[in-house]
Amino acid sequence: MCDDVEPNFDAMNDGVEPVMIDLIDVFTTGMMFDTRDELLKWARNVGRENGIVVVIFRSETATARQRTKTKLILGCERSGKYRPWKNPNLTRSTWTRKCDCPFRLRGTRSSVGDGWYLHVICGLHNHELAKKLTGHSFLGRLSQDEKNVLGDMTKNFVKPKNILMTLRDHNVESLTTIKQVYNARQAYRTSLRGNRTEMQHLLTLMKRDKYVYQYKKVDGSDELRDIFWTHPDAITLVNNFHIILIMDSTYKTCRYRMPLLEIIGVTSTEMTFCVGFAYLQSERVDNFTWALQMVKEQITSGEVEVIVTDRDLALMNAVENVFPKAVNLLCLFHICKNVKVKCKMIVFPKKKQVQIMEAWEALLQFVLLDADVAKYH
Repeated sequence: MCDDVEPNFDAMNDGVEPVMIDLIDVFTTGMMFDTRDELLKWARNVGRENGIVVVIFRSETATARQRTKTKLILGCERSGKYRPWKNPNLTRSTWTRKCDCPFRLRGTRSSVGDGWYLHVICGLHNHELAKKLTGHSFLGRLSQDEKNVLGDMTKNFVKPKNILMTLRDHNVESLTTIKQVYNARQAYRTSLRGNRTEMQHLLTLMKRDKYVYQYKKVDGSDELRDIFWTHPDAITLVNNFHIILIMDSTYKTCRYRMPLLEIIGVTSTEMTFCVGFAYLQSERVDNFTWALQMVKEQITSGEVEVIVTDRDLALMNAVENVFPKAVNLLCLFHICKNVKVKCKMIVFPKKKQVQIMEAWEALLQFVLLDADVAKYH
């Protein structure tokens, strides 16, 4: 069953019954292929039909050295062992398909003519065959044409799910997943950045699109500490509608693990718009104060009267420092969210949690209704 390859059934079967599946009959063929690509295409199609992904394990070209021949070694995508990142500082939540699968095929060039033959070195697999191949990184790769389509759609701000639908419309056999679309978009954006760092690229885009931005450096270095930016259209809007501002700071959903302060305005028709954004070194009063001062500098037509925040004490103190005349209200959404979290922690069983949350929502409706009635009397 195997020639020159010693099967390893222990790589992925710790404490599990070893698996041994033989596909030697499936890949045994007397066909002569006209080209290397035809051989590779045939092997991959057969593998796909049988729940495995065939990849190029090694490729050699004949040289003047004695006994060296042109050959192509194919293997299962689960061949070999996982090699961890060399940089210990890079921590990623990943897993691997590698289980040292011994499956091998050899493609050799015919001694007469340009044809190719395929031989089975080892037909064994030490893992279960896939029931479906959707999501496999190799089979889900985008072709160059698909990458061009993705790049054009990304430039036009098309959502990833719509990009995926377009790709599947063009290729009904596509095995690409939404995760691979996100990865391809990230690779495309990285290619646009070139050899610039992400911060350099951000500043380049701001200059190109004529954003208004300010930044603050760490004392004695060129490292940026805080950065604030806004668009000229946003400045026009906030000067027309400066009565209410909504502010929220978060870092848990930010890939850079830095606090991102978002400032939102509200129009007279209760539509919202972005006033500005700020990446901050930390969620401290002085960082927030600097960012809010940048916001205040953009508002020249009047005073801000109401500012809505969550119960972030540092942000609330900064609001009091920069906008002392404004009324600071707590965001009802964040209040309800926090009540629900606390309720889950201290109330059991779950049925009582539901009852308490229903009573809480009824109380809120009563308070809001009472406030509306008072407003018109």
